[in-house]
Amino acid sequence: MDVIESIREHVLSNQDDIITDLRKLIKHPSISAQNVGIEECASAVNEVMRNAGISSNIIKLKDGNPIVYGEIKSNSKKTLLLYSHYDVQPVEPLDKWKYNPFSGVIADNKVHGRGASDSKGNVIALIKAAKTFLDTVGEPPMNLKFIIEGEEEISSINLAQFVKDNRQMLKANASLCFDSSLNPAAAASIYAGLKGLLYIELRCKTASIDVHSGLAPIIPNPAWRLVSALDSLKRDGKIIIDGWYDNIKAQTDEELALVDTLEYDEKKIKEEYGVKELQDKTVGKEALKKLLFEPTCNISGIQSGYTSTGSKTVLPNEAFVKLDFRLVYDQSTTDLIKKLRIHLAKRGFTDMTIYKLGTVEPSKTDINAQIVQATSMAADQVYKKKSAPFPNMWGSGPDFVFTKILKLESVWTGCSPAYANIHAPNEFTTIKNVLDGVCYASMIIQEYSHM
Repeated sequence: MDVIESIREHVLSNQDDIITDLRKLIKHPSISAQNVGIEECASAVNEVMRNAGISSNIIKLKDGNPIVYGEIKSNSKKTLLLYSHYDVQPVEPLDKWKYNPFSGVIADNKVHGRGASDSKGNVIALIKAAKTFLDTVGEPPMNLKFIIEGEEEISSINLAQFVKDNRQMLKANASLCFDSSLNPAAAASIYAGLKGLLYIELRCKTASIDVHSGLAPIIPNPAWRLVSALDSLKRDGKIIIDGWYDNIKAQTDEELALVDTLEYDEKKIKEEYGVKELQDKTVGKEALKKLLFEPTCNISGIQSGYTSTGSKTVLPNEAFVKLDFRLVYDQSTTDLIKKLRIHLAKRGFTDMTIYKLGTVEPSKTDINAQIVQATSMAADQVYKKKSAPFPNMWGSGPDFVFTKILKLESVWTGCSPAYANIHAPNEFTTIKNVLDGVCYASMIIQEYSHM
């Protein structure tokens, strides 16, 4: 029996234990944005890791949520650092959920609940992959180190400092970040880089209280001020803040050629999200290139004045907007927030206050790196479909702490199903996705150990 079949046989024989532990984690809310259930979930993750044979402990951070850290030693001189997160997004609007988001209900071969796909299913896959080696051959084929953090959904605000403070403890040959999903064709999505993120709140206040709208000719309206400020940021699909594109590294010919080979289903995207056409009427692989390689300026939410039922003639005293900027390699969040401040000041928006809510730096690993190739080889064996690595991900994550601070080659992947309602009501994963995920993580470890 070859390695993949041996691993799959063990996983199938232990599927009840695997799914039980996933449901156990889902039942702990762990909403980092609201500081709900964090300590309890960290303890649950630690318990699952210890029960799997991993030497683990909870590391409490002075100003942040605890990190669950673990190790398994082997006779190998090689070490792989494994990353995922136990925190989840808020569940609102609660009335849109079919099941209680923290019940872990099993229905239609799916496990339902917040965090099922993002990313407790991935956490379980990593832990159970390690247990698979311990149960079958006594030890993994190389040393394993685990970082399971509790702040990924709030921009991993303390992870970089934790990594800087523990460089020696975290010393490794490469990192494997398990926090993603399969593509719509049910093949693995593999990323050799991630976009960065600058998340801000822009707030304007023009009066001490709301006033009668009849005073609009003489009292400045903060909502109009905010609309004007927003209009100055973007035009025809491009960010028009001075110098915004200065530090972007051009894609290599190899990366651009790779994009032409990647799976991309424009029709499925339109159907899934109910849109008739894509932004700026972009079509085909040009849309994919924009998705992977261009920075963004997105309005996440905007609020001012009276928005309830009926009418109220009021001039609001305050308005605010939440903006997220996705960054590409090698833009810097520190540099860009300075450019944003200068941009607004030059245009007279000195009454605007910027609050920085979260930052993540962009990351990049060579697509030919050993850990990227090992992941592709593992994916081909587990999912029986060719999985070419993407040179970049459209989303963001703290991959930079591994590539820029620890100077490791890193890959980002995972086992969640595509379109699993992450960050939305009715999030789910499937039992098959979780079991395959354990096999996938196991085979990445196996393949990389031989490189």
